[in-house]
Amino acid sequence: MNMIKKIIIILLICMLVAVGCQDRPEDITQSIEKQQMLTTDGIEPIHPSNKDQNKTRRDVSESIVSYAEEFGFYLNQLYTHLENLNELFYIEQPTENDAKKAIEHVRTAQDWSEYILNLNYPKEFENLHKVHISTLIELDSLMTSLENMDVNNDIHFRRARLYYENSIIALKSMEREYRGILEENGIK
Repeated sequence: MNMIKKIIIILLICMLVAVGCQDRPEDITQSIEKQQMLTTDGIEPIHPSNKDQNKTRRDVSESIVSYAEEFGFYLNQLYTHLENLNELFYIEQPTENDAKKAIEHVRTAQDWSEYILNLNYPKEFENLHKVHISTLIELDSLMTSLENMDVNNDIHFRRARLYYENSIIALKSMEREYRGILEENGIK
């Protein structure tokens, strides 16, 4: 009898090993991932991350994509025009002519801003619109400062440069918000 128990135990172990060996590595990996995704109440989340959500979200409306493209172009234009102000603020002896060129660049940037501001934006871009408004306030302050600036007056010059730097910071904040919206909506 003792011998029969040993044989049965050995057969049972062999069967368990044989059944366990039939699992493929992919099945084991999927099983582990599925177990990790289960929440405490046993409900499996639909999407484990934003990246996965964006991969599955393919039905972004055309109006969202169109506005995103317009706004992306606008951001590039804004960067281009504001970078041109370096010629005024980061040279040794700025002239009145440099100041006039800077005013023209800011005016062009404001024109682009007005164009974008007048577009109807999708609700996904509402926070971006708010950041855009704050950027416009900085641009307006920069313009006022440039128009009233005497390049030979150090206080005027430093004040204008401060508004310029604030405009750049606002622009970067706007770009971060824009990129976040693109990622959330799966737009490339």
